[in-house]
Amino acid sequence: MRGSYMIGLMMSSLRCLSTAIRLRLILGMSAASVALAGAPPPAAADAAGVLRHSASIGETNALIAEVRVSLSQAARVFVEYDNPQAGRYRTAVTEPGAEHAIPIVRLRPETTYDYTVFVMDGEDAAAGPAGRFTTGPLPPPLAAVTKRVTGRSSQPLILSNYRRSDGPGYFAIWDEVGATVWYYDQAPQTGPIKQLPGGNFILLTRGTIVEITPSGEEVVRIERSPRSGSPHHDLTVLADGRVIYPSRENLVFDDSANGGSAETTFIVDQIRIWDPASGRIRQVWDSKDAWDVLDPDQREPAPPRDDGRFSWTHLNSITVGPRGNYVLSFRGRHQVVSLSSDLRTIEWQLHGPESDYEFPNPADRFYAQHSASQLGNGNVVVFDNGRGRPDSEGGHYSRALELRLDEAAGTAVKVWEYRLEPDRYSSRGGSAYRLSNGNTLVNFSTTALEGVPLTVVEAAADGGEVFRIDTLHLDGASPADRSRGRALGGLGAIMGETMLRPPAAAPAPA
Repeated sequence: MRGSYMIGLMMSSLRCLSTAIRLRLILGMSAASVALAGAPPPAAADAAGVLRHSASIGETNALIAEVRVSLSQAARVFVEYDNPQAGRYRTAVTEPGAEHAIPIVRLRPETTYDYTVFVMDGEDAAAGPAGRFTTGPLPPPLAAVTKRVTGRSSQPLILSNYRRSDGPGYFAIWDEVGATVWYYDQAPQTGPIKQLPGGNFILLTRGTIVEITPSGEEVVRIERSPRSGSPHHDLTVLADGRVIYPSRENLVFDDSANGGSAETTFIVDQIRIWDPASGRIRQVWDSKDAWDVLDPDQREPAPPRDDGRFSWTHLNSITVGPRGNYVLSFRGRHQVVSLSSDLRTIEWQLHGPESDYEFPNPADRFYAQHSASQLGNGNVVVFDNGRGRPDSEGGHYSRALELRLDEAAGTAVKVWEYRLEPDRYSSRGGSAYRLSNGNTLVNFSTTALEGVPLTVVEAAADGGEVFRIDTLHLDGASPADRSRGRALGGLGAIMGETMLRPPAAAPAPA
């Protein structure tokens, strides 16, 4: 077995946690152990130094287990766990010690897993005793979800969120055949969620940034304040681990020259960067420095919000472009903007006021878009919500849209799109992200029709559906009051685990 369990191939997520966090992970699990199957371990296990082992399910999360292992002397260990339908996985290798509490993630609800403890001896691993555990049911909001799954995603894990304006939502991860294998339901409202380099998750809920471990343990909470601003709509993790996000400020201007009130409140967007390592937060850009709030040519005509405030630019996504530029999506301006890598210069504006590009075909324009990004070839991908699209250009429908920008000619031309059949209209939210294999993960976020699901599709370059998951949320929320903000691929693991055998092809109902 020498060389087959190299430490360098298994990055331990526990190394990323402080001692205090590890202790809370241990104490937060249920003390009740699952009865182990079989007789005491054989002589080979005794030679490996395993004295005791047990498995338990978390009190606050039915999809997180913990295997406790006691050794005769300090050593590193890992666990392999298996279910014929759900697949076979291996945890990350622990630090040396005589007592171990190993979190087990990427589990399906109400599913029985067999596990085996392995003890490291240098670069070799000896198989020790085996046991069994069964996960619990999903909490009611997730259990109320019905799914229809077709195909198989190229992404081993898909991260999504579900929200409703009159109650709590949740974050969830699906495996490649659509089964729920992780969730977090402790947020009063759900916004974007991303994974940090060390494996923790960072999420946004009601203007508050929260960092949690994959086990759901809160690490950092940043409330809205003059220092942090009022975070909203998006979080992007930069290559160096810092987090860039939109914030907003309410400012009062005299808009009487434009037919408004002498005391009109405008929601002004800013951009801030948070460094988790130092805790420093700084503002790096302000929309009112780029455009004149009171210039009617710099805003799309729109009624004020119900609370009387004017949502001027409505910045809803920030991504990093191929040159280190920052690509911003402004829903209120129906515009995508590129900022220079130093965040000081607007490089170009696409659609909306003072666009640097014309659309030879008016039907290629986008409206109230989300999740704008720029590919390595310079093309721009957006989720085109279509809110406010004129009838002459097709009216209200939503799509994933890729545009080629010709700088010399000053034109933007559609080179690819994906639309559901029949068309679906997502009035708010939604996402379209190009995956590393060239497919596009498209999230149709809302629907106002009874019995019409929320839909996520992995679409191929030819427009074919590689994978599709339709979800109906039977939780009492009206169709117009439910949405899924984003659907993200690119995750390889939840907590440093390695997939040894993928899940079976048949989609799981849960």
